[in-house]
Amino acid sequence: MRKIIYTILTLSVLSVYAYCGSVALSEVPDAAIAFADKYFADYYLYRATEMGGSYTLIFKGGLKIYVNYNGEWKSISGGGEEISIDYIEDNIKNAIKKEFPDEKIISIKKNRKDYSIEFKSRRKIVVDFEGNITKKGRG
Repeated sequence: MRKIIYTILTLSVLSVYAYCGSVALSEVPDAAIAFADKYFADYYLYRATEMGGSYTLIFKGGLKIYVNYNGEWKSISGGGEEISIDYIEDNIKNAIKKEFPDEKIISIKKNRKDYSIEFKSRRKIVVDFEGNITKKGRG
């Protein structure tokens, strides 16, 4: 009985890895590569994965950029390290810097109506597209 359960578990894990497989960088949408080159040129892009039409660009040092099938970024994680936010609108950047001048952003996610942001201190905020901070909280 244990062998059957072990075999089923192993096959399940392998099928998940097969579904989310590495792809050549040439298979990633050009817009995603251009975005990475423009805003994260100091990082070494060494791998990409694809899962269900979405792509993950993986950089040396832990940075990950999650993009949709069009190559538009959806989420960026610095792997615990500070990331640039030069790609978001100035009014949003200014609101964040004004309210949290000493915080370092380690993760940002673009939602339908706002951005979810996490700081190195593990504080989390939500900023709408007009630059209003709508939620503040601790991790």
